[in-house]
Amino acid sequence: MKDFIRFYKELLSFEPYDFQVKVAELLLQGKNVILCVPTGAGKTWASVMPFLYVWKQQLGNFPLKLIYSLPQRTLTNSIYTDIDKLLKSDRARKVFGPVDMASIQTGEYCDDPYFEKPMVFSTIDQTLSSFLSFPLALSERQANLNAGALIGSYLVFDEFHLLDPKLSMATALGTIRMLKGMCRVCIMTATLTDEYIRFLKQKLDDFDVVSILDFPEDRARIKSLLPALGKDRKKSVFVSEKVMNAEDILVRHRNKTIVICNRVETAQKIFLDILKKKLEETEVICLHSRFFDSDRKKKEQLVKAYFGKHSKKKNVILVATQVIEAGMDISCDVMHTEISPVNSFLQRAGRCARFENEYGEIFIYDVLSAEEKEKIVLEVIDEQDEKEIRKLNNWYLPYDEKLCKESLTALKQCTYMDEKIAERLVNEVLGKDEEQKVEHIEANRFNWEIIQEAWEDCKKTYYIKTIRDIQSIEIALIDVEEFRHQRIVPRKYETISVYRWSFIGWAKRWMQDKEEGEWVLAKAESGEESSFDFDCGDKGCYYLRSLTFEGLKKYYDVVFVDNHYLDYNEAGLVVAKNMNGFVSPVKEGREKEKMQITFKKDTFYEHNWALLNCYETEFKPYLKFAFQGLNHLWRREVDWERVLWVMFGLHDYGKLNVSWQKPMVEFQEKKTGIPCGEILAHTDYDENTDEELAVECKIKKKPPHAGIGALQVSEMLSAEWGEEEEGLARIAAYAVLKHHGVKTDSAEVFSIPEKGIREVKRLFEDCPLKGTFRIKGRKRELNEITISNEKERLTYFFLVRLLRICDQRATENMEKYYTR
Repeated sequence: MKDFIRFYKELLSFEPYDFQVKVAELLLQGKNVILCVPTGAGKTWASVMPFLYVWKQQLGNFPLKLIYSLPQRTLTNSIYTDIDKLLKSDRARKVFGPVDMASIQTGEYCDDPYFEKPMVFSTIDQTLSSFLSFPLALSERQANLNAGALIGSYLVFDEFHLLDPKLSMATALGTIRMLKGMCRVCIMTATLTDEYIRFLKQKLDDFDVVSILDFPEDRARIKSLLPALGKDRKKSVFVSEKVMNAEDILVRHRNKTIVICNRVETAQKIFLDILKKKLEETEVICLHSRFFDSDRKKKEQLVKAYFGKHSKKKNVILVATQVIEAGMDISCDVMHTEISPVNSFLQRAGRCARFENEYGEIFIYDVLSAEEKEKIVLEVIDEQDEKEIRKLNNWYLPYDEKLCKESLTALKQCTYMDEKIAERLVNEVLGKDEEQKVEHIEANRFNWEIIQEAWEDCKKTYYIKTIRDIQSIEIALIDVEEFRHQRIVPRKYETISVYRWSFIGWAKRWMQDKEEGEWVLAKAESGEESSFDFDCGDKGCYYLRSLTFEGLKKYYDVVFVDNHYLDYNEAGLVVAKNMNGFVSPVKEGREKEKMQITFKKDTFYEHNWALLNCYETEFKPYLKFAFQGLNHLWRREVDWERVLWVMFGLHDYGKLNVSWQKPMVEFQEKKTGIPCGEILAHTDYDENTDEELAVECKIKKKPPHAGIGALQVSEMLSAEWGEEEEGLARIAAYAVLKHHGVKTDSAEVFSIPEKGIREVKRLFEDCPLKGTFRIKGRKRELNEITISNEKERLTYFFLVRLLRICDQRATENMEKYYTR
């Protein structure tokens, strides 16, 4: 590992810890890793540096794509920012050159919706929804585009303990099990019980556990774990008998204070109370989920500047929710926190006295005072009111009441915090709870059946069954009247996440008070299905439709709210009359986006050759590990190059159909005034100027062509391989069938002229096809072209992803890829 250590030091300017070297050693040996390290000890670099080392060396025995998944947007933003800063540094340029390697994909920053960059930093929601065929950032028509991105990738699951055990955690484990042998994986956690770690190791093959407890020399070297000079402890712990309040926070404030509340409403109240009572020179920041993304980003940057390492800022108070409890490299002298389950509490405590030579005090509060609890219990006993019982249980939202109370009881026995006490608390408080969660995960077979259903249906409604029991809803503020009769780009606007049932309560009141015919809420729906080569999606094919109150309760996409009903200020989004006409800002980088569809003319031969060349130059060099993984899946060597070549060359075979070519040629000739004797793949179409001519020539009425291409791919690969490889021929044909949308399941009437057959043969002149060309066919359902099991589904995901992305790139930039 000397080369790795040398590389690590060259890139980061300091040597790795022993546990970081061990992680790299295991990964490069073909193992997967479960990494158990406390916050602030360097686990991010432990997982990322092996990938950067492999990328530099271009080693074929390790994935050349990294998908780094985290449970929260704030965590993703923070880690991506740190990695991106490194990659753009002078040191990195000397090592890698000017390579644009990293992207971020969250609901907030949609930089890489197709997961195309070598390093993708994503929320767990984006990663899992992509694998389950309902990618949150894409339309249903594009649902099969991203699942294949995980095949042949290095998957990092950070802050794994924060995932929902029954949903995202179980689904992530199911995903890892399904992708066995096709990925390299690193699971990172700070606060899982010993028993849960044993469970993971038992159920996930080829995983080794790396724990900081096994590296005592590292524990002595990691300065963030050591007490401050002159102190016998790093962090003191105090459990208050009162509820959190602005007076106590200000009295105990010194230098830098962080306040963490469980709910946004509490954070807003505490923030406003502190503003009223603080000294003039004290600066106060509020950060939670109810800020627009651009404002939240500014606040996060400010927080990192004020509370980050080496910051000189003094006399500042941050009031936040759990959005900062993990992943942000910040520290304070004093922390005030409402009680949460011990694993969550330890994450919060990791933001206090985080850096070397620091000492911190942590004050812990129950969410209700003893008097308030007694009052509510008496009311419930007296009235036997079920609603009040539920209200009592909800005081600890978003956490489990039982775990919060047990954590508070355990913390009352502590006067300070270190790694050994943290480990004891986790095992003591969470042991039985995690035992039950393990039983549930196993009983539900790691969500295997529901994953299969999601693959079939491709509906975003599976989100609440597999990833997150949606307790929030994304809202955008717009002037609804302005868009009632206009097209809208739905993902153009910044949104705010609101607790779902709070918002439903607000909406109910608004609906009761609204005037007849007034739109309070709206949803974006696509118009007619695109007849073009790829989904127009955010390019302007959406319209607002009124959303009723009953519809809202079943709706799980962005809700557009008339901007008169909510206000926005320094405390974030509040329920108040908006007197200023404030609307959601446009997302960064989206202001200049044009709502139009344009194509440039290319021939059938040019387009398909460009597609093949796109694959050869952009993808093939990075797929060695993926091909090895697919061979592991099929338990034999497969000529994947040949499968892809036949698929790519024949995917548009249906465009040779006479009834497909006729309107295309007519349109091109009338637009240019030049006779067109070529077989076209695309015309010079501009939606802004050619709509009338397009209607006249009926180019939007062309018959679908994917089914015809699927028939021809099945014919050729079956003839080439025979019955032995019938499954692969069928899967490749299925990928072609679905390469314009997941709902395609039939072939149209077709007639292919000899001229078209000659064009296809010209594509394959260096590697002739063995089967016969279908020149005529009737309209029919393609029931014989289907997939039947997990192995076939995973292979299909890999093939259809490559086909769709190469097809799109070749269409958008034919001049770049048509080099023959």
